[in-house]
Amino acid sequence: MSLGDEEHEYDHAELLRQRTPESERLHERAADVTPLGVESNVRAFDPYPFYIDEADGSYVYDVDDNEYLDFLLALGPIILGHGHPDVREAAKTQVDTCDLTATPQPIAIEFMEKIVELTPSIEMVRLANSGTEATMHALRVARSYTGKEKIAKPEGGYAGAHDYALQSVYASEEALGPADRPNTVSYGTGIPDAVSDTVVAFPFNDKEATEEILREQADDLAAVIIEPVMFSCGCLKPRDGYHEFLRDLTEELGIVLIWDEVMTGFRLGLGSAQERFGVTPDMTTFAKVAGGGYQTGGFGGTAEIMREIEPPEKNEDEKWHSSAFHGGTYNGHPVSAAAGLKTLEILEEEDVYDHIERLGDRLFTGLQEVADDVGLPVNVQHVGSMGQVYMTDADIHFYRDSWKSNDEQFADWWLEAAGRGVLFGNPMQGERFFTTYTHTDEQIDDALEVAEEAFRAVDHPYDN
Repeated sequence: MSLGDEEHEYDHAELLRQRTPESERLHERAADVTPLGVESNVRAFDPYPFYIDEADGSYVYDVDDNEYLDFLLALGPIILGHGHPDVREAAKTQVDTCDLTATPQPIAIEFMEKIVELTPSIEMVRLANSGTEATMHALRVARSYTGKEKIAKPEGGYAGAHDYALQSVYASEEALGPADRPNTVSYGTGIPDAVSDTVVAFPFNDKEATEEILREQADDLAAVIIEPVMFSCGCLKPRDGYHEFLRDLTEELGIVLIWDEVMTGFRLGLGSAQERFGVTPDMTTFAKVAGGGYQTGGFGGTAEIMREIEPPEKNEDEKWHSSAFHGGTYNGHPVSAAAGLKTLEILEEEDVYDHIERLGDRLFTGLQEVADDVGLPVNVQHVGSMGQVYMTDADIHFYRDSWKSNDEQFADWWLEAAGRGVLFGNPMQGERFFTTYTHTDEQIDDALEVAEEAFRAVDHPYDN
């Protein structure tokens, strides 16, 4: 194709633009009252986000009456499909029975009992309202338990939006430094340098470097917090017994091992990733799936560690001293607890995991096959019902391997697919997408057809 003397850039968002004029108007309206026109930075993308006003089963519908086959699934919480009738009824029943009281309610006890029953590492649990709250409080409790101030987390790992977690998530190679000795770099501004000084970064899947760093810092380290699969950078799987090695090392060094199962909790099995991989951490955080689409989060662990939250009795001869504080007006919200409990009960009783993992294998394997057919360099990675498409044919074994992926091409592919009515997550290469209980084989076939069209569009855009 000749472009003449003029430069021309193919607009991969054109299909989406044509279908979403009302979303564009809403975005302009929203931008007047909230930064980026969205409630969370992750929801912002070019040219503008589309606005959903209905969801049902495997589909969401925008304000322009477009239907999308949904694999974003609210960034993971939707495991049973949108608006599961039993979950919806449980929430409605609780709304009609009792709203928020800021006093304990029986439904929260039942919910917590179920979490303890299902999660190998949790003997006692506390509820919160999000994954961010869950990891923030878990780290505080671990510091209190050990009497140490520093925590360690893998480079590239996301563990929530609080200051201690927003460290070495994304940064330039120059800022992050050597791969085997990564610097701790805050993600974004507004985070005090003093906080960064209390966080130690280490390279996921590199046993030698991890051991060297943790041994060197052990006297000051309260906890290591880590995702069992690094879904915060797409889908980075543990290799060569990395988690077994880390479990043994942290136990030897007296460091609390926290598994951040906000993403994987109750998604990779009833016993979460820790049951799947056969590794039991000291503490676990969870959110997303546990709430069945409603706001919840929490953290738990051994009774000994969790009792750090309980204030000690005051001695007559000693001044009373405080424990690790945990509080929150909305903790154990009865509607979220009712929806979460019903979700976990359904996960116990029905063939949800067999279904979503079979379709997950079919979807992600199929994506690799259609990309190969097109001739596009792509590496598709997944575990069970969740995974990601990397726009590179390079191996992805370490966080920095993910840098080889073409972020812009991925965003273009996502836009092309969204314009054709399929949401493969969101347009950020470091995210991931999922299958849900209402997805069907026919829907997977439809998604793969769209994916192939979108792969062709980003490989040869002017032929489309």
